[in-house]
Amino acid sequence: MRRCRMPRRFIPALMMGGLAVALSGCSESGAQSMVGTRAATADLSDLRDFAGVEAAGPDTVIVSVGPAFNVTAQGDPEALKRIEIGVKDGVLHIGRKPRVGGMDRQPDKGATIRVAMPALASASLAGSGDMTVDRAQGDTLDLSLTGSGNLAVATAKVRTLKAGVTGSGDMRISGTAGTASLSATGSGGIDAAALKAGSGDINMLGSGDARLASDGTVAVHIMGSGNADVIGKAKCTVAAMGSGKARCSG
Repeated sequence: MRRCRMPRRFIPALMMGGLAVALSGCSESGAQSMVGTRAATADLSDLRDFAGVEAAGPDTVIVSVGPAFNVTAQGDPEALKRIEIGVKDGVLHIGRKPRVGGMDRQPDKGATIRVAMPALASASLAGSGDMTVDRAQGDTLDLSLTGSGNLAVATAKVRTLKAGVTGSGDMRISGTAGTASLSATGSGGIDAAALKAGSGDINMLGSGDARLASDGTVAVHIMGSGNADVIGKAKCTVAAMGSGKARCSG
């Protein structure tokens, strides 16, 4: 049987209905299938086999950990036309196609992408959007935020956690970690006061603030006007340059 091949793995969240029908007879051997359309909602539940989520743009991404993979997008039809979602190297990528010159540049009302997955090892957000994660459990969790957006993890239970913020965005993390490494560059901050770490380190460059809870040893490095707070009985070592201060309760 002749098999139809997709020219690329990334698939738009919304495609023209006629194209979806034309490709409905294609085999899915080893490739992501083209997804059909609905007015303002795209069903992308055939996307699977990823342990990380990477999003870029102004949209909202809601990640929940559960027994099965499922991805859906809903919102402003104009936003959905530009959203691209695909899996590459074990990571679900969510982004927007660039605007073509001459197109109407009126802002749209955005979209919400809901992602369900069995386990989460990494989450990355770039731009002005928001990402929330209900829980993460396992050996490692890598978190990255670039831009002015917000990233929040409701409950983490991991051995090693790494969290980095670049720009003016804010990150919030709750849960427990064997070790936690926090870094902030710019005016953004990391609020991990509700994250209890066995040990950790905080690295600050700029005017942002960071908070972490620990009863172990925490190394704090500050360059700039940002402040670092360590809550609990931790023993802190501090190296600071600038007006920023490290406050350790231990």
